Amino acid sequence: MFDNGMTEAITTWLPRIVIGGFVVFFGLRMLRARAKRTGAQDWVSTRGTVVASDVQIRHTGNNAQRIPVVVYVYDVGGQILQGSRVRVGDEFGRWRTAGTDSSADNTVARYPVGSSVVVWFDPANPADCALER
Repeated sequence: MFDNGMTEAITTWLPRIVIGGFVVFFGLRMLRARAKRTGAQDWVSTRGTVVASDVQIRHTGNNAQRIPVVVYVYDVGGQILQGSRVRVGDEFGRWRTAGTDSSADNTVARYPVGSSVVVWFDPANPADCALER
């Protein structure tokens, strides 16, 4: 169907294009997370209360990942809001290193149910919040 030149071009360039696409995708995610963290430096804080704190196991193929789930409520101008983001920028993914599975347990231990916490939020959009900037 393809001549030798076309087959060689496909086998040479297709992997480069695919890898380049992954690099661009993850690079953009990192840039978005950094921009979100930078913008969060202007957020204001209020007090909140942790209402749920646990580690969930997420299975992906043969791998299992421990994910901290911390849910908290807070008041902004008489409006009770709920959040679950621990760290600003995590919604774009976190780069994990080997041996950090205990970080989920450490996060949950820092935020036990019933504890009073500082909640950082965007004054322009109070529902956009996190426990750590």
